[in-house]
Amino acid sequence: MKNKLWLFGSTTLVVVYLFLTPACFKKAANAATNINFGDSITTIKNFRKIHNMGMAEFIGQPIFIQGTVVANDEHDNVYKSLYLQDPTGGIVILLDGLSLYQTYPVGTLLKINTQNLFLTDYRRMVQLVASVDSSSGTLTTSGIPSPLFSKYIHVVAENQPIHPLVVGFKNLSDSLQGRLIQISTVEFSASDTGQTYADKKNKLGLSRSLKFCTGGTIYLRTSGYADFAGVKTPSGNGIVIGVYSVYNTEKQIILRDTNDILLNTKRCTGAAWLQNLPQTAPRQGN
Repeated sequence: MKNKLWLFGSTTLVVVYLFLTPACFKKAANAATNINFGDSITTIKNFRKIHNMGMAEFIGQPIFIQGTVVANDEHDNVYKSLYLQDPTGGIVILLDGLSLYQTYPVGTLLKINTQNLFLTDYRRMVQLVASVDSSSGTLTTSGIPSPLFSKYIHVVAENQPIHPLVVGFKNLSDSLQGRLIQISTVEFSASDTGQTYADKKNKLGLSRSLKFCTGGTIYLRTSGYADFAGVKTPSGNGIVIGVYSVYNTEKQIILRDTNDILLNTKRCTGAAWLQNLPQTAPRQGN
């Protein structure tokens, strides 16, 4: 297996090339020792710079990041993970536990010690995980085990104010991953209006397209386990708040609950909007 050493400040990181070698790699954070949560903080933006897409970076030395919980599993649209953001960026942290919202409600400021954890990505969505395994030929990850939460997570403060970042379609980029954003003058496409957010009966997740009046599409992704999966999408235009995510090249927004859907005005019109409408295929023959 090829290993490469990267220097990040004074911290040495082992970068593991999971997809460039047939040798298997498996490591977990279970051997963590008692951790002293220090005063030094690395911004989430700088922490994310450690990662290279398609690789896994083992954090060999203590690096502390700090962020406010902007989304959790309270409405079951997020599973075994938390989304944190600071003023510079956001990140998703995988945790092997349920009812995380009871311990880490939205608005809780957390300090995370990332030593012995890994930075990876799933379909280009960067995430912090406890273990990686490529022995099956594909990368699998797991979250921090619940008995180890206190070794990696420290609650700094509660009830912190959260303000979504207002962005337009042209500003949607990977730098927004994991951040709470607000998009405006959007509405569900005609085919996705009046449809359930997901398939509640069969517990299947679905993506519903949101169209910008000025042009562009972002997909609202909902789990089939979400408690609002069976609710129907509204027909109006307006504001949507959610966590920005990606699935390969698809731009996505993850809803926390339906209170973040504010589509109460008239649907948009105009040339830019018409460009987003499905085009009728030309008739062949007579």
